[in-house]
Amino acid sequence: MLGPPLTPRESAVLAAVERRLTNPEIASELFISVRTVESHIASLRRKLGAESRADLVSAARELRDASVRVPANPFRGRGRDVAELEAAVRAGDLLTLVGPGGVGKTRLALEFAKAQDARTPVIVEFEHATPGDVVNRISRVLGLEASPHEDLLASVGIALAAQPYLLVLDNADHVGPATRSMIARLRPLAPGLKVLVTSQTPLGGDDEHVHLVPPLTADGVDAPASALLRDRLSAHGHAPAAQDDPFVDHIATRLDGLPLALELAASAARHLPLAELSARLDRDFAMLDRATPEGRHRSLETAFEWTWHLLDDEERDVLQRLAALPRTFDIDLAVAVSHEGAERIVLRLLDRSLLVPAFGDGGRWRLLAVMREFVLARTDPDVVRDVLRRHAEMVTIVSEGFIARARTDASKEAMGLSVMLCPEVNAALRWSLAERDPVAVRLSALLAVGVEQYGSDADSVEALSLGAHDDWLLERATPSQLLVLGNALAFFDIEVVSRLAERALAAADPADPHELRAAHQLAGLAAAYGSDPAAALPHLDTAERLAIEHDDPWDAAAARQFRGVALRSIAVQEGRRSDVADAVEAFEGAMRAYARAGDETHVNNVRFMMALTAAESGYDSERAARWAAECVAYSESTDNEHELAHGRLVQATLGLDESGELGELLVSFRHLGDLRCVHRVLMLRANRAADPRSRVAALREASAIATAAGDRARQIATVEGLVRAHRDAGDDGAVLAALDTLADLAGRSAAVAACPPGQLGAFLGESART
Repeated sequence: MLGPPLTPRESAVLAAVERRLTNPEIASELFISVRTVESHIASLRRKLGAESRADLVSAARELRDASVRVPANPFRGRGRDVAELEAAVRAGDLLTLVGPGGVGKTRLALEFAKAQDARTPVIVEFEHATPGDVVNRISRVLGLEASPHEDLLASVGIALAAQPYLLVLDNADHVGPATRSMIARLRPLAPGLKVLVTSQTPLGGDDEHVHLVPPLTADGVDAPASALLRDRLSAHGHAPAAQDDPFVDHIATRLDGLPLALELAASAARHLPLAELSARLDRDFAMLDRATPEGRHRSLETAFEWTWHLLDDEERDVLQRLAALPRTFDIDLAVAVSHEGAERIVLRLLDRSLLVPAFGDGGRWRLLAVMREFVLARTDPDVVRDVLRRHAEMVTIVSEGFIARARTDASKEAMGLSVMLCPEVNAALRWSLAERDPVAVRLSALLAVGVEQYGSDADSVEALSLGAHDDWLLERATPSQLLVLGNALAFFDIEVVSRLAERALAAADPADPHELRAAHQLAGLAAAYGSDPAAALPHLDTAERLAIEHDDPWDAAAARQFRGVALRSIAVQEGRRSDVADAVEAFEGAMRAYARAGDETHVNNVRFMMALTAAESGYDSERAARWAAECVAYSESTDNEHELAHGRLVQATLGLDESGELGELLVSFRHLGDLRCVHRVLMLRANRAADPRSRVAALREASAIATAAGDRARQIATVEGLVRAHRDAGDDGAVLAALDTLADLAGRSAAVAACPPGQLGAFLGESART
């Protein structure tokens, strides 16, 4: 503050001087004598160091600007919001910032007010206001003293009309109607006035401009949410080190970038290591509390109670049911899990900022994770079970309609719908497995087709794996359902695919050609990717014959594709270049058949397999590069992330510049849950490592991936690479250990063949003792 503190009367006189009132006008307004006004003005000049009335006006503005107190910590991630506010204030007179509790509406409003050049900010706090107190609070901030016989709002209007003001009314949630009425009466009295309101709900004025304040972005490099959390950790005396970055980013994402939650997490980090805090927040949000400050920002509980008490019973009921949903929802799903007519309640909850958009283009929403937990703590478990049952039923119906056309729809729209649906089906599948609900069998097949056709994600693949290991589900699945499940898991766990094939063969009715074909096709797939690819060929011959006899071009194409995989594996095992040509021929036949069936995605997937076969074997690098480029072009045109990564993998195998970084490919395939391609990238990294130790590190990781995928052939190839890498690193003990592992995997003769000449005696002696 400038100079000594002012008395209430001096503040009122100074406010009147700022409005350019003469001394007689001030005396009349404040019901004091002119001589008393002159005395106060003289006192103000001394206290504020003002030599003239103009200096007093400037001092008044400085004092008012100083009244806009913003926190000292950096203001993060709101550049676009500030720009949009500037445009909105220029275009209209009433702007309301809305958003969930703790999102930072007040901070944004204060920062915006502080930055005003042409307008003097007037900040009025309504958190504890009552409807009858709205005008009084503004008048007190303005330093007005009105007679009981005068209209106080008229005095406020006259004061705010004296110069360009920005009136900021903060936390108007509990006095929304009174605030709306007051603004409607005030604006004719102060025509040039701009009003900025913060509230979780729009006021509802006819010309109100509503600006939604979202949580901070938590995705990507240098995400504002992570930056804010680092700021607050440093302010609490616990600046994170570089090794803490993954925990900081995870916490920021887990808390949905909600600034209040990030502040509470930073406060908790004074007492817990970030790794432990991150793990605890994955379980619940009980750590997000603090002793001070008192009030609604002390914890998330107190912040959300502020809004909870504004809801009526019907709004609470619908909100509880929406919170029980595992993922996101649209209007149809909201109605399905609540009641007819719930659309209007959803819109009211949106107006109250209790729901946030799930995707950028709107039409689908979710609750912030912290808000969801708050609501679920107040929800009857029977309601949650009812919602999850309805969700599973609704998702099954929607997905069956989508999957019915999936094989022939490679549009971007279909890809977008798959991206939205896969997590929903995934969640419904996990619930139905846990509850032993029969819908689990249908859901597993639906999710499997979606994953295989449009690309996978690790979470959905893991859900399918749960189903594939669940005897209860497998006993109820037909060979056709087991086949689609095996198709989706072939790049994740070949051992479980082999077990699925055994079940399908045992369950198939010889009199049912459709199910018999599915069983042989699955057996062929499992063997093609397994350790005995030659065993795949008779199964695939049977599958293709049955598919052709019963006019099923898609499955005939699939049998040819798996034949190409088997022939490629045989060529690798036996070193026969002619089998590579046979594999490419089988793949080309599959491409033609898939094209006749209208499945462009599988045409491209087979093209990738042709390109990779040609690239890895050295069969035809020129055609491999052309095929890979075609894969990339197709994938970019359809937004298919999995097929795009496949094309880049071939380019990386060929050493082409356009392939991008191996690290980026590795991240993509891990996200997709494609363990076979994760292994391929790690092997490329090992082959290109500058020193033996780096090669060993990459090979060890690749060995762990091959083991997790149950891929014996890749395990053997990786351990053979480890023998050579340990030899080059001069680690004789590690060489012998790797040879022992190889002997366990591929037999003693394979280990002897891979043994470095100088260590054969040591290995044979060690083996004999073993």
